[in-house]
Amino acid sequence: MRRRRLLATLGAGLTAGLAGCGTDGGTPTPAVFAYSLPAFDGGTIPPRYTCDGDGVSPAVDVERIPPETTSLALKFTFPNDIGSQVTLWTAWNIPPDIGRIPAGVPTGGRPDELDGGVQGTNERGNVGYLPVCPPPGESYEQWFTLYACQRDIGLEPGASRDALEEELESATLVSKLKMASYRRE
Repeated sequence: MRRRRLLATLGAGLTAGLAGCGTDGGTPTPAVFAYSLPAFDGGTIPPRYTCDGDGVSPAVDVERIPPETTSLALKFTFPNDIGSQVTLWTAWNIPPDIGRIPAGVPTGGRPDELDGGVQGTNERGNVGYLPVCPPPGESYEQWFTLYACQRDIGLEPGASRDALEEELESATLVSKLKMASYRRE
């Protein structure tokens, strides 16, 4: 009998907890973590951020973060094969009150635009942003993830994505992935 009551209570709690998550006219549950990539609205990467344009990094608007966030980290990749990703940009120890990471963050370990944050090594072994550059005629999906961290990441500028991911395993409070694509003509 206790088991039935427990299951009924859990089921009712789960139903009540999910009630605000719908998009059918109800009030959505407020997001604890929100950011946007204004240039990527609509799911397409404009040429400016690719090898066909200026090759600059996109702006990131940080809209909401958990109060216990100590720093932010980002990872911009695209899936290459099953289980592998090509690293386009990594950065960490970005202050949580930055509000906006501007477009066109220059290369280098500690650019002023990251307000004390540092950049890691991209796929070519350079520090900073590597522009999206799929083969002509192909459309590649790109993955952009922003992380709210409960502690600073203990890595020096130029560290690899693998090293960052290892640190993020224990530092991440919450993360959010956004996807966009680019097709070269």
